[in-house]
Amino acid sequence: MSVFVLADRVRDVAREAPGRTAVVEADGSRRTYAELSRAAERLAPGLREAGISEGTLTVFMVPPGFEGCVIGVALSRVGAPAVGIEPSLGPRVVAGCLRRVEPEAFVGIPLAHLGRVAYGWGRGSVRVKLVTGGTFPGARRVGTLFRGAGPAEDEAGEAPPPPAVRPDDPALIAFTTGSTGMPKPAVFTHAEAGAMLEVMRGTWGWDDGDVPVDMPTFPAFWLIGLSAGGTVVVPPMDFARGGPAKADPARLLETIDRHGVRSMFASPALLENLSRHAAAHGRTAPSLERVVCGGAPVHGPLMRRVRRMLGPGGEVYSAYGTTEALPSAQIAGREVLETTWELTEQGAGVCLGRPLAGVSAEVVGFVDGPIESWADAVRLPPDEIGEIVVRGPNISQTYYRSEEQTRANKIPDPEGRSWHRTGDAGYRDAEGRLWLVGRVSHRVDTKDGTIFPLQVEPIVNTHPAVRRSALVGVDGVPIVVIEPEPDLPRPDPATIMAELPVPLAGITTVLVHPGFPVDTRHNAKVDRPALARWAESRLPR
Repeated sequence: MSVFVLADRVRDVAREAPGRTAVVEADGSRRTYAELSRAAERLAPGLREAGISEGTLTVFMVPPGFEGCVIGVALSRVGAPAVGIEPSLGPRVVAGCLRRVEPEAFVGIPLAHLGRVAYGWGRGSVRVKLVTGGTFPGARRVGTLFRGAGPAEDEAGEAPPPPAVRPDDPALIAFTTGSTGMPKPAVFTHAEAGAMLEVMRGTWGWDDGDVPVDMPTFPAFWLIGLSAGGTVVVPPMDFARGGPAKADPARLLETIDRHGVRSMFASPALLENLSRHAAAHGRTAPSLERVVCGGAPVHGPLMRRVRRMLGPGGEVYSAYGTTEALPSAQIAGREVLETTWELTEQGAGVCLGRPLAGVSAEVVGFVDGPIESWADAVRLPPDEIGEIVVRGPNISQTYYRSEEQTRANKIPDPEGRSWHRTGDAGYRDAEGRLWLVGRVSHRVDTKDGTIFPLQVEPIVNTHPAVRRSALVGVDGVPIVVIEPEPDLPRPDPATIMAELPVPLAGITTVLVHPGFPVDTRHNAKVDRPALARWAESRLPR
């Protein structure tokens, strides 16, 4: 089994097409693959001298851009596993996460180092501190670590030594969003990381004959474009201080048009603002061929607006997968709008599509504790709701230094790789498609039975006065909370319920909330525990 090394892929492109644009910066400047490969190979020896090499857990807090790409590619050359965590999780959450994994190196911009010092990120374990984009006391500037002149632009020079890593060595530790608890550190080996990139490239139609121009609005996804030999366009977003929902849609559309962006990964929150802005101002993005949306369930009306914004033949896709299992399934907007969304608005849940090539998916009976082996799991027939589980070469098998979490979220299978418990409730239909009805932990158990959020919310969302809704439970009582359309008068809950096309049996309490609390990564996952506490405070005592 081979080891995928991003630096090798970048070097191959630099040798075959040295003038191809690798990165388009936020200011419009372009940097080639020859420049990227030369800079990364010059930096790699300096990283080793500084103490970063194979197995050195390295926190990486550098925003997308050429500098970030150079450092990321150089880290792959020396075999140092990156620790991916976002400051937007909150400084104390970040501190707890890094305390748990005990990284040895910290590479970041001055603002990231300020957080490191102020909140103790990596205190007691970080021994190598590197800063880029400025200076910081006690941290060595990355710019001082470049060695040699590097190969000329029209040649790649002698092949540098490959990192001394094995396929089952860690390549990346990616923290989950923490939307259902403390973020968990998912370990991706070199084999799993390579398989994940291959699944994404194959699913999204990128091959060696295609040069994608990609604008990833989620920082980690710049790897995908580079692994495909494509051009990565840095979006005009403040990744350090603002989430996707705060991105300026006018500037995003301008960037897409100016650089001919062909593909984009984005959260529903970003696409909601982008598509509404485009519709309101008569704007389109004719160069966009593929928009992949993930991070939260994608609803039909949003897909419809995004499709109207795209050029001829353009399509929007809903990609399904947890942090540990990305991607696992996908469905095109056309299939949703022509086939499944009508059923969704009748209470069927949200269709996720079919499992991707190489990924297996099953639905098993609900179990609150660990499932010790695949033989103990109860596989359910089509149309029966249970927990969705997946496995494949791209899916993380363990959590860093946590046998307890690994045991709780993985199901060992003696015949192959472990199954990952997604924590999502859903079912398979007769055509083999997966349907999502909500998180297992978000189901509301009432005296009359169990109610799942996505069997209720799409029905409520059909009302024109509702922007979105959320089902929560308080002491076994199901409550629908509505976030109204901002430009319309405040709706009357009783009137909304009476005007729904499908009656909501057993639900009598409806509340109006000015703006839902959401996760910090995608700005799309509703913080249901916080919303439930708010709802409880509004109930009569």
